[in-house]
Amino acid sequence: MSDVLDAGVRWRTEPDRIEVDGVPIAYRRDGTGDPVLFFHGHWLTRCWSPLHAGIAEGADLIAPEAPGFGDTPCPSWVTGRDDVVLLYRSLLDALGLDRVHVAGYGLGGWLAADFAVFNPHRVRSLALLAPYGLRVPGRPIADVFIMNPADYDDMYYGGDPVDGVVPGPGTPAQGGPEGFAARYGDMGAAARLIWDFRYDLKLEHRLPALGVPALVVAGDGDRIVPAEHPARWAELLGTGVRTVPGGHAFPVQRPAETAALITAFVSGVSDA
Repeated sequence: MSDVLDAGVRWRTEPDRIEVDGVPIAYRRDGTGDPVLFFHGHWLTRCWSPLHAGIAEGADLIAPEAPGFGDTPCPSWVTGRDDVVLLYRSLLDALGLDRVHVAGYGLGGWLAADFAVFNPHRVRSLALLAPYGLRVPGRPIADVFIMNPADYDDMYYGGDPVDGVVPGPGTPAQGGPEGFAARYGDMGAAARLIWDFRYDLKLEHRLPALGVPALVVAGDGDRIVPAEHPARWAELLGTGVRTVPGGHAFPVQRPAETAALITAFVSGVSDA
């Protein structure tokens, strides 16, 4: 993994790149042990965060950036989550990986679940952090596309923000114009995937039939993804919910604790 850049973006690192199906995918990889494919959410790209580093202490962590996010360009044919899932399957082939543990955060949790549903033979386990993707009547996930930047600290962090880590597009003053442009681009890429459909009703049928070991983790003060959502994911996957102190940004607020849950889970599955 490359050195940190002096770019004014916290934890920013230069990615490696690999061409897959004509797309130069930016990715970061570090650690030893069983491979874990990590799906980012609608933010936290272009970086190797303490969460990534923590997981890499106990696993071989591969963290690609989806088309349109971070430093991966978006070809015209990527118009939905299914295209991302197929591209990531080809990424595993390009990296010479047969089966991997899969983890995802937020929107990335939804993509990770889709990947597992359509490629169960490639997935050893599934770890979901505050996942999007289900419909819970009366308890919708917050609309991050219309959120006022003044509310970010409260909504994402529960009033306990991490300095220099802005979750949405915000304003040019938050992290400088380069950071603003990068986050705005990521939000546009997220909108391409979930603007029209904020949940997939088919997951209600597909998840119970998945049959892979699963871990669901939630922030105990999450104001983006209500607690009923991880509870429903856990119910459908036949597991429980592990909670971590913090808001929706708990992987940033409590990276060591979150990473430890993932690595212990992966290790337990591998040793079974």
